[in-house]
Amino acid sequence: MAALSAPALDVFARERRFERGLLWRVTRKRQAPSHVYGTIHEPDARVSEMPASVSATFERSRSLMVEFLPDAYAQERFLEAAMFLDHQTLEEKIGAEDFARVLEQLAPIGLAREFVNQLKPWGALINLRRAPASAPTGLDAQLIGQARARRRPVAQIEGVEEQIFTFDECPMESQVALLKHSLAHRDELIELAAATVDAYLERDLAAIWRLRERFIARYPEVAAHQAIMTKRVLHDRSVVMAYRMQSELRRGDAFVALGALHLYGSRGVLALLERDGYRTARMY
Repeated sequence: MAALSAPALDVFARERRFERGLLWRVTRKRQAPSHVYGTIHEPDARVSEMPASVSATFERSRSLMVEFLPDAYAQERFLEAAMFLDHQTLEEKIGAEDFARVLEQLAPIGLAREFVNQLKPWGALINLRRAPASAPTGLDAQLIGQARARRRPVAQIEGVEEQIFTFDECPMESQVALLKHSLAHRDELIELAAATVDAYLERDLAAIWRLRERFIARYPEVAAHQAIMTKRVLHDRSVVMAYRMQSELRRGDAFVALGALHLYGSRGVLALLERDGYRTARMY
């Protein structure tokens, strides 16, 4: 077997280093240490609170940075962008049978047929994944509330227009294909979400990634569309996150909370920070 080149070895080492761990200490010369914590956006009580050691780190932090700060304007703007503002309809995009499935699956959150029919496919897809009203408060919302109650600075990595751009510029063909796929494989996606939470509780980022990749591999007919969404939602945003969070890291004692898969591998934020001269160490 041919020997691996130095760049290939470096990529392999980074991939392996960032396979496990949710809380990471980030340091740089002449800067106070900060911490980056991986969260998960699933409506499961087991992930709605931080472990004691992570909570203690948050309590000692000077500031909080999260992916996105929802407010009334941002929510209204996001909803507006998720809807067709002309004469297009969701039903004509995905067909009557799949539209009926969307209505059935969105019934528990009380969305009217006329409203649902105005949603773009990506808007419907996001609503399918929306947490039920009975779900525990998400960890990001809890962190924001606690930081504000303690009058600590709270910053966001992305603005609402960037969040909209991630989905709205996805090709319509891919939006339709992924929505149809989610409708057809709802039970499998529910099982995938449960397995993902289990892997998260084990702090196993590589296992979360493998679960996702194995599911995608079973359906090659949508692989190209999944690749587009992975690039837009995960890899492209990781680059932005690694750059934007440095404004808080330079001030020191920051606590940055973002989706756990953004920590994983050679294309995650931790590897990108190391390329920019930071040092990282797993704490939990």
